[in-house]
Amino acid sequence: MAGDIMHDIIETCLNLEKKAAAIFSSFAADAGRDDMRCFWEMVAEETNHHCATFDRLRSEAANYGPSLIVYKPAETREELEMIEQGVDEQLERYKAAPTPEAACLLGFRLQLYLLHPAFASLCRMTKDITGEDANGNGYGMYLRRFIDGIGSCGMGTPETDLLGEALFRLWIEGRQLAAQSHLDALTGVLTRAGFFQAISPLAHAAQRNGSNAAVMLLDLDYFKLLGESQGHQTGDRVLQVVADTITSHLRRSDVVGRYDGDEFIVFLSPVEPAALKAVAENIRVRVEEATARFVPVTISIGVAQGPLGDDVDKGVEELVRKADECQMQAKYTGKNKVVIK
Repeated sequence: MAGDIMHDIIETCLNLEKKAAAIFSSFAADAGRDDMRCFWEMVAEETNHHCATFDRLRSEAANYGPSLIVYKPAETREELEMIEQGVDEQLERYKAAPTPEAACLLGFRLQLYLLHPAFASLCRMTKDITGEDANGNGYGMYLRRFIDGIGSCGMGTPETDLLGEALFRLWIEGRQLAAQSHLDALTGVLTRAGFFQAISPLAHAAQRNGSNAAVMLLDLDYFKLLGESQGHQTGDRVLQVVADTITSHLRRSDVVGRYDGDEFIVFLSPVEPAALKAVAENIRVRVEEATARFVPVTISIGVAQGPLGDDVDKGVEELVRKADECQMQAKYTGKNKVVIK
């Protein structure tokens, strides 16, 4: 099941971080000079910090629900397992000839493994749940210190300098590609594809826990006319404000995506049916207030909730279908209202 695969991916990423920290510590123990030993101890300490962050994530995910977004989860799990096996093999080769040069090359190899897209996704999940940006400027500074430290300890060569710059470039481009594939560039919320990837483990968790889930579809009223009268730049600004308003008035565990043009989608679980109408009404009012400062905009909201049943994917599809029906009813009966089923 999707939830089990995501759990395996998180566990494997954590195991790889722990193995990397242990290997860096062994490099420190084998170092023949104080500067090399201090360098590898620093790398091990910072890698252990990443491990602690991911451990915290694993425990807190039980409260918030896993929102890990991974492209082709089954293939990703297999790739990570192969990487873990490769790390074990590389470590055995190092133990056979523990030289500073071998440590340097294995260190670069480990850093390359830790740039796998699954780690970038895990770090975004860490920021969402714990508030700590494990893959933002902090990780970039860590990677830069690793690359520069290789040279300052006398282990650097023209080849390792090139490796270092390539590694740093891979990190930058990997972050950009990961964001582009899952985040809507204009509004900053998930794309449609990213949204449905993100909610898959949440939906399976809701099914296992016997919790109700809900889908909310939110569509801007008269948005086409707004674009024609006010221009596309104003329309873009409205979409940004609406996305920010929706996100800021939901729980951190709820998932927001841009569904289609001026339409947004939200997945909520667990939900209390009695409170759901109030949540939707609050968002409707807040959007009207937030946009009133420059271009008054209203939204029509359709909401569907209930258990997901034995087939989770079909259960989610059914909630989306019902929410769409409710939204159309809100549109056709006056707009700027919430209809819930």
